[in-house]
Amino acid sequence: MELIRLPFCLMFPILAQAQWISVGIMGGVPASPWSHQSPAGCLDTLTPICGPNDFLTRPYAVGPALDVNLPLGLSAEAGLLYQNFHQDITTGLIVSRGGSVNFGQRAGVSANGWLFPTLLKYHFGHSTVVPFVEAGATLRHLGVFDGNGVQVDASLIPQPAVFHIESGRALDAAITVGGGMRWRLLWMDIEPQFRYLHWTSAYYQPAQNEAMLMVGILFPARRH
Repeated sequence: MELIRLPFCLMFPILAQAQWISVGIMGGVPASPWSHQSPAGCLDTLTPICGPNDFLTRPYAVGPALDVNLPLGLSAEAGLLYQNFHQDITTGLIVSRGGSVNFGQRAGVSANGWLFPTLLKYHFGHSTVVPFVEAGATLRHLGVFDGNGVQVDASLIPQPAVFHIESGRALDAAITVGGGMRWRLLWMDIEPQFRYLHWTSAYYQPAQNEAMLMVGILFPARRH
């Protein structure tokens, strides 16, 4: 057993010294519209109650990031970004094809979203401040929308209700490109950047084309 463990104990400091992998945190804010506003709706009650039909993301995304140092000025970045989605729903009388009737509802629901960016980056040079470009894909998993509101009953009276809405979508994908600067500060890299995402589907997307301003802090600094 000692013969197996000894080589790993010797190799671990060597791998750490090589600085092949950097880990840290990435955060961003939208640089483009992050909400979609549909026409307001009204409940078909004795006294109409109107409200919005908006779909939006909270103006932030944050999570861990990992950067793998590759030859020829290249690196590969993978991350996990958290976003929160909110939807306001106000609808009146709806009769479905199956004959069921919804007399109207008004609710505010929220869901957790997880973005998985996987990007290949090219760095121009080896100085303290280096520009880079990046390209790849971002996957998104959207959770369940939960919230509270009111449901109109057959007597046209709003009743308190709890809402649980499945998005019905396992994963969405966005073509992702961007660029920025890598600033080496002592033993870490600070990476301000601009990132553009084009979602291949408009399903449950506040905006199909999305721009974000991102900042990453990675440790240890990328090896020259």
